[in-house]
Amino acid sequence: MDMSRFRGVMTASVTPVCENGSLDTAAVAALMDYYAENGITGVLWPSSTGEYFAMTAQQRRECVKTAASHNRGGLTILANISEGSLAQAMENARAMADNGADAVVLMPPQFHHHTQDELVEYYTYAADHSPLPLIIYNHMTRLPSKVDIPTVMKLKDHPNLIGIKDTHNDAARLMTLSTLLGPEDEFVIMAGGDGMAGYSAIYHMEMLNALCAIRPDLFVEMYRAGRENNLQKVSQLQQRVNRLMAVFTALKGGKSSAALFSQAVKVALSFKGLCSAKAVQLGYELDEADIANVAKVLEKV
Repeated sequence: MDMSRFRGVMTASVTPVCENGSLDTAAVAALMDYYAENGITGVLWPSSTGEYFAMTAQQRRECVKTAASHNRGGLTILANISEGSLAQAMENARAMADNGADAVVLMPPQFHHHTQDELVEYYTYAADHSPLPLIIYNHMTRLPSKVDIPTVMKLKDHPNLIGIKDTHNDAARLMTLSTLLGPEDEFVIMAGGDGMAGYSAIYHMEMLNALCAIRPDLFVEMYRAGRENNLQKVSQLQQRVNRLMAVFTALKGGKSSAALFSQAVKVALSFKGLCSAKAVQLGYELDEADIANVAKVLEKV
């Protein structure tokens, strides 16, 4: 397998929707072109930033199919198949393969806490039965079950398990993964936290996060600086990314919700004419003050 397709700076994309809640296919196409033109190498559809949890299985499949049909830039398309039910996740995997995805991304089962032995069994079954290469989606801050490092080491040699999207703010964990998983493993580590982008660059990992959609130049430059072992430049760029992270609390006086997290990114992308700020589910009607607050964050970066 050509693992170079799963390397570089990738984005966990928002999901653009129309006023009636249907998928905005024109915006998906525009985003695909925009990502390719700005150095992004792959896109996760629909991500947690993309509000996958608020979408039906059919909406998710339509999202991936639309992205694949407008993939003029040759981006790698990662499809999120996460469900509470493993049977449904496998059904999603088969559908995503039919709709043009290059690989599938799977979170641990949600709601109940699972032991590490159960997670080994879960991911082994998924990798055995997935028609596409499988990537573990480990979200340390939002999910009840976390994939521990020893569990990753048990799973890494499965021929159809090619990597992990690791989302957290734990630099020590990234350093440990980097030490244990060398290039010879051909197991890709995709750092998911925006605040961890600099560490992923220093440790020569890949990036898969939300904010590179807003300022892909910062992340692409940081990735390159890391490969050149230019630690000072990586640090300078990470400081700018840290200021950009203020966008997540720019709406409604700093209120926190999954919808507002996504809407903040959408507002920034709306300035580029790429999509509206409408949430997939719930969310808020945004006023001029909200829009101005996002603009102020971008100006400071």
